[in-house]
Parts: sequence; C-alpha cells; structure tokens
Amino acid sequence: MSCKTNACNLNSCTDITSNQESKKLIRSEDGVKFYDDEFIFYQEGNIPVIVTFPHSGKLKIKGIPIRKSGCIDPDWWTEELAICMIQAFNCISCCCGCVIKDKNNNNNNNNNNNNKADCCKPTSTSTTTTISEECSCCNINFNSNKVDYKLECPRPYIVYSKIHREMCDFNRGESNAFEDERMKPHHQLYHDTIKSFISKIKSENPEYYDGGKVMLLDIHGQSDIPSFILRGTKDTNTVKPMLKHLGNDSFIGENSILGYLLNVGGIDVFPLNNLPSDSTTDPTDPKYIPPNKIPHNKDESYNPLNPYLEHPEFNGAFTVINYSKNYTINCIQIEVGYLWRSTIENRIKFSRTLRSSILNFINHYLQK
Repeated sequence: MSCKTNACNLNSCTDITSNQESKKLIRSEDGVKFYDDEFIFYQEGNIPVIVTFPHSGKLKIKGIPIRKSGCIDPDWWTEELAICMIQAFNCISCCCGCVIKDKNNNNNNNNNNNNKADCCKPTSTSTTTTISEECSCCNINFNSNKVDYKLECPRPYIVYSKIHREMCDFNRGESNAFEDERMKPHHQLYHDTIKSFISKIKSENPEYYDGGKVMLLDIHGQSDIPSFILRGTKDTNTVKPMLKHLGNDSFIGENSILGYLLNVGGIDVFPLNNLPSDSTTDPTDPKYIPPNKIPHNKDESYNPLNPYLEHPEFNGAFTVINYSKNYTINCIQIEVGYLWRSTIENRIKFSRTLRSSILNFINHYLQK
C-alpha cells in the first residue's frame, strides 16, 4: 500500500483528553468481558485464538502531529472487518450451534455429529448463505460493535485500534511506533492487552499453550494483489510451535486457517498451500507450481513472485515476529486483498469464512 502524508483535518479530530474519565471495563450480563472507548476495543474470548487489527483506526486526535517517518496509510475497511468478526462469532444460528469438542468427552455416538464448524459454510459459488431467520451474521450492522453476547458461542479474543495510523502504528515496537509521547499509553494498552490475553490462555489452558495450539491472527489490508489473501509468517518462522506439535498440515492443509479459506471459501491465497522447502522447478514433481498459478503483483519489481515464498512486502512484521519469538505462540499476518474489503458483501463473506475457518481449525486440531 502506498504511503502519503496528509494534513490533519481538525474538524474530524478528537481531543486526546476527552472521555478519559468514562473509561471502564464493562462486563456484559452473561459474563463476557469487553472494553470499548473511542481509542480501542477488545473482548475476551474462550478459545485459544487472538485476532488483532493494528491499522484499523480512523480517529485523528487533535494536537497530535502526523508521524514523519514510516507508512501512515490505514488499512481501509479493516475496522469494519473487526466489527463483522465480532458479530459473526456471536451468531446464534451459525456459530453457537457449532459445538467445540470437549477434550474430556470421548463419546463418539451420533449426538456428536454436531461437533463441527461448517455451520453457515460459504461456498465458492455463493457469497451469502442463509441458514435460518435467526442467522444474524448475514446482516451485519457495520455501524456498531455492540452485540448481545451469547455465552455459549465460541469466540476468539479480539483487539482493534480506533486511532489513525498517522498518530501511531500499532504494528511497530514502542521505539518507533509514535513520535508524540502522548501516544505511549495507547500503544502500551494495545499490546498489554494482547499480552494479558496470551497469559490468560496459558494459565487457563496450559495444554493448548504447551501443545503449540495458541494462535494470533494479525489482520491487515493490501492492494498489491487485490483478489488474494497474503500469508505472512516470515516464511514459517512465526508458526514453529504449530509445525512442531501439529505437523505441516495444520499450516498448509485443507483444515488449516488459510487452507480452509481457499478450499471451502473459494478465496485465493498466496502462497498456495506449500512450504519453502517444497520449492522445485521440476514440472513432474507433485509440488511444482506452474507459472499460470502465480498471481501477478502490481509492483513489477517483485514479478514473478516466488510461489514457494511469501510476498516480500507482506511476509510479517512486528506483531507476528514479537509474539511468536517472545511468547512462543503461532502468529500469522493475514493481508486481506482490496477486493475482500471494498464491498459490504465481500466483507461479510470474508469474515464469515474466516470465522468458520477458525472454528474448523479449533475442532480439528485442539484435541490432537
């Protein structure tokens, strides 16, 4: 995504001191903890998956100068993706009916046929799937992140920033994320929240942490290959626990996070389901990727892309590097192509498909 410098429109800015006194942690009636103010939103989850949106913010804060270094463009419509994900995971028809397998339940009778995550499963030939009149994720309210939480619904931990990237880049370390010290508390809150979620998962479900099953998905937007989702793991370096404990299929197989997007949702992914070690130029090798399967990148300097390596501009940054290295969890940067963000219909389809993919992954790998 190209970077530019814009003069701040003071009419759209908010004073940093406004509503500070009203901040508080809210517990909903059914016990789901979430926090929401004009700067940040986060919610606690009940599955070992954290979804973050560092460049989703639109808020320009009065009196805070625009950063002079680094990219300052937001990832357009990723706040809407965050809102869509919150609501999609709270759909009583599509999500709450999907039963996450209980590791202590070895009963394999027919009653367990509902232990799957393909409810409201999208297909490559349709963009909407209505299961019943109770389905709420087919009609997302993009104007609000408020939901009537259903305690029985499986949900990830979610964190998204509302502050414009011009003020602070939450996908950078503290030393170069902002240029005004007044941004420091916001940057710290964002990352302290992620750290607290990792600690909560580790303390409540140590078997998931020790078994390489904790996942952080860092959601971004890219326009270089608009119809594709780009994977960023520093070419598998940020998913070592998964590869060690769950095997390669958990990362590139049909039940992997991105494998499901491609194989069930019909959403193109790059790289295809392969590893850097699969590289071959032998057309007779089953792992060979022909040139016509390699997407064309807008930046001609990167063409042709190496089909066995991640896009060099979108292969993972601070968030996935930091939390995989220092907290030993799996981290994947997911760069959502412009096509999947720019229309309401596609935002809903992508979010619902990612929702189903996460649930499918949890059901398939949590008990291994």
